[in-house]
Amino acid sequence: MIEAAGLLFVLFAVGLVILAVKVLISLVLLPLKLGFALAKGVIGLVIGIPLAIAGLVLGAFAIPVLIVAVPVVLLILLAGGIVAAPFIVLFKSLF
Repeated sequence: MIEAAGLLFVLFAVGLVILAVKVLISLVLLPLKLGFALAKGVIGLVIGIPLAIAGLVLGAFAIPVLIVAVPVVLLILLAGGIVAAPFIVLFKSLF
């Protein structure tokens, strides 16, 4: 009985040591994680803002192209659908 209590006390002590080590490690790693997060945020802003500006500039050039291209593509799809419709009806009726 005394050996079992001693074993449980040893397990309790080992658990406390492991918990203390984890707390100490987290006290060291948490500031590092926050520092890395801040660094990633700064890098994201430094890279992201010029990319956003470039995207807006390129988007301004792309809008006229899209205004012309979308109706043309829709007309091509409509013509393709009109041409393909009889064949679709024919094959559906055969099979």
